[in-house]
Amino acid sequence: MKKLYAVLFFCSILSISYAQQEETIFNEFGGIDFTGVWAGSNNSLTDFDNDFEVTNGGFVVFEFNNNFLIGWEGYDSGFTSDGTEIDIKGNDLLLGYAWRSKKVIHPIMYLKGGKSTLEVNDVSSDKVFVVQPTIGAEVNIARFFRLGLDGGYRFFGNTDLNGFSNNDFSGPIMSLRLKFGWSWGR
Repeated sequence: MKKLYAVLFFCSILSISYAQQEETIFNEFGGIDFTGVWAGSNNSLTDFDNDFEVTNGGFVVFEFNNNFLIGWEGYDSGFTSDGTEIDIKGNDLLLGYAWRSKKVIHPIMYLKGGKSTLEVNDVSSDKVFVVQPTIGAEVNIARFFRLGLDGGYRFFGNTDLNGFSNNDFSGPIMSLRLKFGWSWGR
């Protein structure tokens, strides 16, 4: 009889231990699961002084719950306008959300923002604030590769260079995003 009680006790402890999920900090805050890592390039066309200019950059994002993205994006844009050389460099916080990311084609939204450096003719420099919301579509080409096209508006703030205003650098933007990585939370 003691052996039967010992076996029942051992089986009940074993079943209880398998039924419990490991607790983490993220589980305590609404069941947030780390589900992937993505990195790639972002190439954008933006309007400046009625000309389209190219901005090249790269990004790294962490994926949570298959839909939420949080990471960093760095970019550099150099162009000339009326003999003035202008260079914009930034390292921004990048937030994103992909609706129904398991579908081959799905909508995606990004919001990036942060301090950037604006240089004119390699002489004067200014720290500016940039916020850029975009919305678009993303295509799952392969499990490790996604291609995105999004459009939005780039807002500049805190421009103090002589002869320039925030409106000179703010404008519509169109981006092509190549995204490589893996999502294991499917």
